[in-house]
Amino acid sequence: MSERTVPARGAARQDARSDASHNRAVQRILIVDDHPLYREGMVSALRAHLADVEVRGANSAEEGLAELERNADVDAVLIDLRLPGMDGFSALAVYAARFPTVSRVVVSALEDPRLVQRAFDAGASGFIPKSMAVGEVAAAIRRVLEGGVFTPEVAGGAAPLGGAVANDLTLRQLEVLRLLGEGYSNKEIANALEITERTAKAHLKAIFEALGADNRTQAVLTAQRLGYLLPPPELA
Repeated sequence: MSERTVPARGAARQDARSDASHNRAVQRILIVDDHPLYREGMVSALRAHLADVEVRGANSAEEGLAELERNADVDAVLIDLRLPGMDGFSALAVYAARFPTVSRVVVSALEDPRLVQRAFDAGASGFIPKSMAVGEVAAAIRRVLEGGVFTPEVAGGAAPLGGAVANDLTLRQLEVLRLLGEGYSNKEIANALEITERTAKAHLKAIFEALGADNRTQAVLTAQRLGYLLPPPELA
């Protein structure tokens, strides 16, 4: 009796995903980050820069995996390296094995060239340092969506703390802003992000300048109005 070859379930799903991507104009990205304020702020910021791209969010690698299982229309996934449960590199490997047609981009506050190389060795199409401004991140994502690869310049010392103009914050500053919105002090922000208090103050100064704010309250209110932060539950 001759054997009949049955396509694997994953292969069939990938064929369906490929067909779906060719038959639609809108592209979709998924941001996997465990903190809702930062994640939603990044979603809102990227939506402003990528008007023709649908941006979604997931709060863990496991939730991102479930989202990919449910939907065959995600083109790229941005994966934060520091995640609870399945960490970023583990997620990168699992996503690559399960959904090879989905582009994978690592997001990290660390800019060690060894991490960058490890990410690309694991099949990433990009590595985005959190020192990049959101507009630059959007351009990097656009390159990946068009089939390219984004490689950061991480060889030359520390990245600048500034670079935020016209409401265009860096990803690191979005993290600081998220903690600011939760009422963290400068010292608490520094401890949470494992940076010095001096660095935290420098980030806050850049945030105030970018948002045109004179103090912490104004910065939070402006960030909520622009969509970088969620308003309090009673106002949402």
